[in-house]
Amino acid sequence: MLASAVESCRVLTFFIGVTEVCFMSAPVGQCLYCCPRNDTLDIQYKLFTRINPTVPQSVPETVNVNSLGRTSFNFSNPTVIYLMGFSESIRGISTTTLKNAYLSAGDYNFIAVDWSRLIVFPWYVTAVRNTRHMGTRLASFVQYLDIAGVKAASLHVVGFSLGAEAAGFAGKELRRRGLVLGRITGLDPAYPGYSLTNSNDHLARGDATFVDVLHTNPGVLGFPQPIGDVDFYPNFGTWIQPGCWIDQLIKNRQISFLYGCSHNRSWRLYAESVINPIGFPATFCRNWKNPPILCNFSTDGYMGFGAQPPMAGKMYLETNEISPFARNGP
Repeated sequence: MLASAVESCRVLTFFIGVTEVCFMSAPVGQCLYCCPRNDTLDIQYKLFTRINPTVPQSVPETVNVNSLGRTSFNFSNPTVIYLMGFSESIRGISTTTLKNAYLSAGDYNFIAVDWSRLIVFPWYVTAVRNTRHMGTRLASFVQYLDIAGVKAASLHVVGFSLGAEAAGFAGKELRRRGLVLGRITGLDPAYPGYSLTNSNDHLARGDATFVDVLHTNPGVLGFPQPIGDVDFYPNFGTWIQPGCWIDQLIKNRQISFLYGCSHNRSWRLYAESVINPIGFPATFCRNWKNPPILCNFSTDGYMGFGAQPPMAGKMYLETNEISPFARNGP
């Protein structure tokens, strides 16, 4: 019986297309059949910098000046914290792509949150519940960073899908503790399992000084409504992104991206924007191609990395159907 219980709490991985999926035969959480939570095992913070771009260094949650000094963390460089989405691995394509983008663009402390045990396949309902727990733990980590001299107001937290929701819960918890994150970027925040109306139950404006959101699969896997300071809707807010129809995936030899193509497009667009911050000009004009309410496209800001206050409201843009997705050159 004990061996069986241990086996059920072991993470296995397999690939669906280019996505490495984490699987467990029982979820981690609070239920009769759950594996018990163990924060030391379930949540780990992995630091990548240009000094160590491929082999991460572990950063303890109770981080301080001394523990940071034993890593390649540089207090002079901006710090980005990334939370991946459902069933992902820290070795997976979204974490790797974003990490590589940031380290190519400049000197960053890129901290990837390995919370794969809390969001394993196929236990989505439990994963949704775990986003609140992850938010509380991330708030504690940020609080320790703040005490160590890395101010919460300087941090940029980027989250994909469930990771975006966990980032929101971290921001809410930090406000209760008297701290405010500088920025949260939500990459197609998860919709199934979250309330449409109560901002306390999902990522929302106010969870950081600036909250920007990309909606690439609205109403399906991603949140449909605007919830940030500024919300970007690529390609008129379509729920299937250009290039994600099966015939297009086959034509473009992109069939490996079939699994969650439109949902995953959010982090693919954002990674491009890190390298090319002006690649995705956006407009407040919703109907610039749809008569009779026709208006002219104007560049009112940029989606992704280049987004910044005082941008506010719903913004729209077009992308290409294959990479490079940006229509504006660097």
